[in-house]
Amino acid sequence: MAQFFKASPKNSIKSHILKNVLVEKLDHQGRGIAFFQNKPLFVEGALIGEELDVQVTESKKRYSKGKITKIKQASEYRVSPSCPHYEQCGGCHLQHTSADNQVTIKASGLMDLFARFAKKVPSQLAPAITSDEWGYRRSARLGVQYDRKTKKVAMGFRRALSNDLIEQQVCPVLKAPLAALIVPLKALLNSLKSKADLGHVEMIWADQGAIVLLRHLKALPASDVQLIKQFSEKHTLNFFSQPSKTQLDCLSGVSELTYQLPDWQCNLNFSATDFLQVNEGVNQKMVKQALNWLALTKQDKVLDLFCGLGNFTLPIAKQVASVVGVEGVQKMVDRATQNALSNEITNATFFQADLSAENLTKQPWANESFTKVLLDPARAGAFESIPFIISLKPSHIVYVSCDPVTLARDSQLLLDKGYKLDKLGLLDMFPQTGHMESMALFIK
Repeated sequence: MAQFFKASPKNSIKSHILKNVLVEKLDHQGRGIAFFQNKPLFVEGALIGEELDVQVTESKKRYSKGKITKIKQASEYRVSPSCPHYEQCGGCHLQHTSADNQVTIKASGLMDLFARFAKKVPSQLAPAITSDEWGYRRSARLGVQYDRKTKKVAMGFRRALSNDLIEQQVCPVLKAPLAALIVPLKALLNSLKSKADLGHVEMIWADQGAIVLLRHLKALPASDVQLIKQFSEKHTLNFFSQPSKTQLDCLSGVSELTYQLPDWQCNLNFSATDFLQVNEGVNQKMVKQALNWLALTKQDKVLDLFCGLGNFTLPIAKQVASVVGVEGVQKMVDRATQNALSNEITNATFFQADLSAENLTKQPWANESFTKVLLDPARAGAFESIPFIISLKPSHIVYVSCDPVTLARDSQLLLDKGYKLDKLGLLDMFPQTGHMESMALFIK
């Protein structure tokens, strides 16, 4: 009988510690890159110039991954992480370096991505838009898991590369009033009769104070509702329950939520389930820069694609002849329309459309003449919308992006059709993380 043997795991490269590994550069996510066996070795938590001992955790044909076992020579930019959950949490994985160096890392990554995908790099980036590196998040979603053996609820962020939750006690990037709710809110969930039927928790900060949204899979019993109301009164909360995607119930506090854009005297209403820019400080500066880059005049007619609640649209309306906002979700269109009315803005109109559709020319707003365009798509980018935007022949296009790879990809289409990349800048919406947002200005 023939016998077949597999290499013993003990002989695998994964069982060896690589000594004196030199980190030569970082990728756009802030991971260290060394080279081993003529291929990149990605090392989470490493910095340029560091000498490390590294355990290989994954070996592929074109790359390997590893984890630090010992730092032989540390970078001058290495700092001690401030969060006690840093080693476990899958969120803020750049805490091992200074805030200034984080911005440098992201800016360098943005330039590299444009050089690789768009084949075009500006001579220099616009000054990065930054905020406080701690206490900046005004919204966050925390996972909730029920352990049937212990009959207890765990609540927190997920571990790196895992669906398991960490034992969340603090979160220094959350606004302080939200961070202070983590421990007592977990205790509340463990006191509920329905604790085995909970989904997740969202915490939000608005003009009305702290908001908690609890997603649950079955109706809450009256005793649980009473406990929630008592908890909300004690902590001065607005508390919402969400038994389904289409239902939202206000159990305590006020149902009408707002945030401000003070530079334009705009007051925007939103729902606890609506998308909201996480970093309030960066959002204010981002809107201001976008409008400055568009060089708006009273004669302009502007198209704002992926407009959401009107975060850009309403400030634009204050400076132009007219603006049209287009969004894929009808309830957001309705909210933006109401926001325009409540702010006494009469030159902004909103429409619902699938902006990933190949042909937008049949839309009721598509035949209007627009002089300038702003777009702020989701991570998938706006590849399908770019040909239509080009057909409008706007003089200025401002592209706000939450994924630099899709921005660089979409930029190539604009560059090929005669647009010039006039400005490119980093928006550090998520300090302490490798997440990178950016803004680009294209001029015809």
